[in-house]
Amino acid sequence: MKKNNNEILLSASDLSNHIHCKHLTQLNKKVIDGHLEKPFFANRVLDLLRERGEDFEGSFLQTLENEGFRVVKIEQNYNEAKEKTIEAMRNGADYIYQACLSNKPWQGWADFLKKVEGKSNFGEWSYEVIDTKLSTQTRAGTILQITLYSELLSEILGEMPEKMHVKTPEGEISYRVKDYLSYYKLIKRKLGDALIVPVETYPEPCGHCDICNWWEYCNGIRRKDDHLSFIAGMGSSQIKELKAHGVETLEQMSEVALPIPFKPNRGSKQTFTKLREQARVQNESRSINQPVYEILELSEGAGFYNLPKPSKGDIYFDLEGDPLIEPSGLEYLFGWVYQEKYYKIWVKNTEEEKEALEAFIDFVFEKKQEHPDLHIYHFASYETTALKRMMGKYATKEQEIDILLRTHVFVDLHRVLKQAIRAGVERYSLKDLESYHGFVREMDLRSLSKIKAQYEFLLESNHFEEITDEMVQAIELYNQEDCFSTQHLHQWLEEEREKLNENEEVISRPVFSTTEEPEYVSAHLARIQPIYDALMEGVSLDKDERNNIDEAKFLLAHMLDWYRREKKSFYWEYFRLLDLDESELLDEKSALSFLKFTGERVPDKKSFIDTYNFPPQECDIKSGNDLKMEGIKTKFKVIEIDERQNLIYLRKGPSIAELHPEVLIKDEDISTSKKENQLIEIAKWFAENGFEDTTEKYAVTKELLLNNLPRIKSAIDNHDDLLEKGIEWASKLDNSYLPIQGPPGSGKSFTGSHMILELIKKGKKIGVTALSHKVIINLLKKIKEVADDEQYPIRIIYKGDANEKNNEIWDAAKDANVIATNLNNYNVIAATSFTWSDNMLHESVDYLFIDEAGQFALIDTVVVSQAAKNIVLLGDHQQLKQPIKGIHPEGTDVSALEHLLEGHKTIPKDKGLFLDKTWRMHPTICEFDSEMFYESKLFSVEKLKHQRIEGNTVYEGSGLFYKAVEHDGNTNQSPEEAIIIADIVKELTKGDVYWYDDKNEKHVLQTKDIKIISPYNSNVYEIQKQLPELEIGTVDKFQGQEAPVVIYSMASSSPEDAPRGMDFLYSPNRFNVAVSRARAAFILVGSPKLFEPDCKSPEQIKLANPFCRFIEVAKAIH
Repeated sequence: MKKNNNEILLSASDLSNHIHCKHLTQLNKKVIDGHLEKPFFANRVLDLLRERGEDFEGSFLQTLENEGFRVVKIEQNYNEAKEKTIEAMRNGADYIYQACLSNKPWQGWADFLKKVEGKSNFGEWSYEVIDTKLSTQTRAGTILQITLYSELLSEILGEMPEKMHVKTPEGEISYRVKDYLSYYKLIKRKLGDALIVPVETYPEPCGHCDICNWWEYCNGIRRKDDHLSFIAGMGSSQIKELKAHGVETLEQMSEVALPIPFKPNRGSKQTFTKLREQARVQNESRSINQPVYEILELSEGAGFYNLPKPSKGDIYFDLEGDPLIEPSGLEYLFGWVYQEKYYKIWVKNTEEEKEALEAFIDFVFEKKQEHPDLHIYHFASYETTALKRMMGKYATKEQEIDILLRTHVFVDLHRVLKQAIRAGVERYSLKDLESYHGFVREMDLRSLSKIKAQYEFLLESNHFEEITDEMVQAIELYNQEDCFSTQHLHQWLEEEREKLNENEEVISRPVFSTTEEPEYVSAHLARIQPIYDALMEGVSLDKDERNNIDEAKFLLAHMLDWYRREKKSFYWEYFRLLDLDESELLDEKSALSFLKFTGERVPDKKSFIDTYNFPPQECDIKSGNDLKMEGIKTKFKVIEIDERQNLIYLRKGPSIAELHPEVLIKDEDISTSKKENQLIEIAKWFAENGFEDTTEKYAVTKELLLNNLPRIKSAIDNHDDLLEKGIEWASKLDNSYLPIQGPPGSGKSFTGSHMILELIKKGKKIGVTALSHKVIINLLKKIKEVADDEQYPIRIIYKGDANEKNNEIWDAAKDANVIATNLNNYNVIAATSFTWSDNMLHESVDYLFIDEAGQFALIDTVVVSQAAKNIVLLGDHQQLKQPIKGIHPEGTDVSALEHLLEGHKTIPKDKGLFLDKTWRMHPTICEFDSEMFYESKLFSVEKLKHQRIEGNTVYEGSGLFYKAVEHDGNTNQSPEEAIIIADIVKELTKGDVYWYDDKNEKHVLQTKDIKIISPYNSNVYEIQKQLPELEIGTVDKFQGQEAPVVIYSMASSSPEDAPRGMDFLYSPNRFNVAVSRARAAFILVGSPKLFEPDCKSPEQIKLANPFCRFIEVAKAIH
């Protein structure tokens, strides 16, 4: 940002600054207006990189000239540069170097423009932006820069460029402009508005503070105001709640009466009591200028009770990592202290990260031989989370890390401390606690944060040669001091524990399981290891070095332990939840907390059904689920859960009849042994016979894993009718597969059911499977309906759940044996993957149809493929995915459709069918959905243009609507949005509002014509309080459904408030499903701050972009 002749000139860096912090924009504005002096800090790293970047740019220019391209160089004379750039484009130059692009107040110099095929104002050619960057990791700022240049270029071309590019030393990376354009435009507009009409901003703390030159200035303001954020554990939602009750400062919070004199809108009184007590101790500590702390009430199983007996072999462990290094972050420094000696391993790439992980775990097990009672102490959960991530990513040391986790070798001192001591600190960070246990650091951490940022920037850009010894020494010292500080903290906690024991408190040591590995696990690992070794022989761990056969071997090898890996994630999750207190469990979907027995009990044979109430909380617990109580083996069965009344009905056996749990955790242990055994058999066959084998055994499995094009017996005729094409293509499959992508409302089930009947007529036996019984039943009903319409008799056998009975559509099968015995009596056999993995059904059907294949994991597809000669995949990977909880090696954690499509949003024509017409969405809704999620290839059928809303309402017409609702601090529920939505429904259903269907027939709009969707169950309950008669649910509930009007409530106040982060809140799959439920009108209700996320990577911008595009095209309702 700068001024020229009293005009503000802006560049791409101003966009990045505005995303990070709105207050930063106002500070920079005050600088150019002469009201503030900007803090200055020299950055030698950036200066060096700028020089290296210019060298790389020059070398690329030389390469282009040497290859004979006509390159026009634009001199850096601003007055003439733009005209010369346009002249070069008009003349059709192959490349334009240092192209001047501007439209005040925006300006920039594109490193290169390259000529591409296409249409523009100049003729049958166009241009696209190339930016040269030394970094192999594209940053968010780079995306904003090239998107800005692409927009400026479009004003000259008359058309928006299709792509934009980043040239790095390793190659060229291309980005689709429309995947980023709307986010860029929104931020640009917000920045422009902020500069035209400056608003008073406050320096609220944010992630950018750690590296911002203005930090001292802003922190001084917050100190002066005694900001509530200085209270340890205080979040934005609690600040909002307190301010509503007149509490504005830390000191005021420390003086709030006890018990808390108000009922919180969200959360429990216990949470605010803890915050009040924390503020009291902090206020006391700063008043006397001395560290103040107090011991919390002792509770068995928490705090000091979780400190194991010290051992001479104890290890103090700390990792330094950079989450922005693709594809999933990099732990670049492993550090630990053992017997007063510091050990370290530096890492620069994924191969070294894998080696470092193995070396550290080998060290631990070597020392464990000498000291079986050793523990690994760390501070907070980062280290164990990172170890799980790495072991899953590389499929290495899984057995050893599992043993360490199962036997509780890792001890999180942060958790122990928080449950044991209340200290007068602003953050329960390792550094802030050092004044209590006496550790003194050599290095100032604020200085270190800048050094770390510079180091990580060089690491991300692969510029290891610019990393200085001073940087390495500083970070190494920091890591070393963290390790020793963890040790000092441990010693202090032991001293405090001992003091309590001296005062006649008896604090026992925890008793952990010493069983390192069950026998069945040892047998399983011994069974799969030789198969793994055989498959991986000669196969590179680097994906870029693997051909399709190597890739197939890699995938199959890393599937061998997939099911156990997935099951371990549930085990780890269970024990993570056990560590949380009741207040923390309120935000966990797999648990219920603060349960209270109502006194209502109903006998049920020898058992009882007891009723409990619970406070509003988001959970994923349904009738039929088993729930576990800590320390009790017998499970509680959920008979019913009433989320509106906050009641749960639990069946309890005689042994637990008098137990009344306050906390219950979902039990997700489902046996996958049959599928695992089948997968091992398949892998063993390929290990012995290879992928070059020409026999028909596992032929379709081979085609899937190799990701070959569908193999056919003869050429397919050209068909305008996609159903006819699908029937012929399937008929001609030659032991292969056919994917059919069905976007919302495109008639996927219609297509699948008609294809199945035509194949039956040809004498083929059909199998049907899906992730859930609900999906299977839906397709079976469609098949029977089509057969009945054509008066063609068919017989269906279905292995449903344990209670499944015969009906007019199907005969119920008890197990795979019943199916195998009666195979010749049925045209259609239906079951979940558990049944299809049975050897008795090997090659039992000619075609296996997998419905909702976008939710069907690749590994399950491989397993069930043994039962079929050909596979047809019906689904859409752009809609909801299968929930996979474990961390698995790359490529094994996707659905079959994702595997086959290799990153494409739509199926290429030679790979399968894309159903390109929707029979649901009005063209305006479809156009948005198609552009964002289907590469603009999905279209509405003509008659859908009639669908609209008319009458006495601001929501008249059709398409997309946005109702902004201002609120702060909301996480997963918004009372403000619930009230607005109730008003919208009232307006739409008052009797003088109508909707027109696709036949242009008029209907009075009623509550049954409206569906309300929200990402969070907690918000669903909040809206249900206002509208108990409406159908309201999460996206998962409504997939496959539709309504004339859909209202979508976002709930979270900002991306930072979203409890499951940007990936969930901005999930393109979930947003696609939500929007595409609507026939005539889609109304989004949400906070404006959701459309200004601080995106730190291209992936995050891509996530946010559809929402920003929505704001561009939707009608704003005021």
